[in-house]
Amino acid sequence: MMKVKVYVSTHLNLGRRLVQVGDKVLGACDGVTVNIAEATPEELVALQKAPIIKLVKPEEEESESKDQRADY
Repeated sequence: MMKVKVYVSTHLNLGRRLVQVGDKVLGACDGVTVNIAEATPEELVALQKAPIIKLVKPEEEESESKDQRADY
């Protein structure tokens, strides 16, 4: 029997989370919701259960922001 991965797109509520930068806790969020473009059902479950989720700013956005600041 062949296994097939099924990918879904959904809004996922991650519940209450702390907002932390480095080791410093800055606050808390209730009901954090993220839009997931493509994930398997297993990946969605793992995301909901994960004690730590990282938000990483893409390098291209960072350089765009620098360019925009230089215009002011």
